[in-house]
Amino acid sequence: MRAFIAVNIPVVVKQKLQDEIDRLSMVILGNPVRWVRPEGIHLTLQFLGEISNSHKGEIHHTLEREVEKHPFFTLDVGGFGCFPNSRRPRILWIGITEKTGTLTKMQTAIVGKMGQLGFRKEGRAFHPHLTLGRVKRNISLSDLTQIQDAVEKYVVEQIGQFEVRELHLVRSILRPSGAEYSSLGEYSLGRKGGE
Repeated sequence: MRAFIAVNIPVVVKQKLQDEIDRLSMVILGNPVRWVRPEGIHLTLQFLGEISNSHKGEIHHTLEREVEKHPFFTLDVGGFGCFPNSRRPRILWIGITEKTGTLTKMQTAIVGKMGQLGFRKEGRAFHPHLTLGRVKRNISLSDLTQIQDAVEKYVVEQIGQFEVRELHLVRSILRPSGAEYSSLGEYSLGRKGGE
């Protein structure tokens, strides 16, 4: 099964993400971007790829022990950008910030623990974000220009804030209609920050 480790996003934030997708689709005309369905948006901490049932047990026990070491934290949702850069936009996203550094420390620790189980870490640095859309391949120059203009001019202020108290191991099933997600496990953080 295909799986990843993630923070679930509250429904109220997903509704605001849908509002931003609606606004962006009025700025980026035509159909050069595959917009994400907000119900499927997660903050991915590590993509694991294909895992077996035996791996699932190891992952479950490792996450249970590791996640409880970290305190609750609050995420701010806002800001707009793209990967890899504005000349070649492939992924359009809204940013995530966390003031205490807990998110980054926890993500680094989880990647280290998953590495001990044989999972490779991604080649790029962790940049917390929520994907809004993926630019289609082989788009026209005019489509590329309007996406580049949107990346340069579109502004997203803070659209939400929420406390993170648990992480999830998420299963992803790829279907022609889009990915379907289900939780394979929930792992509680240890305590409120500062306690």
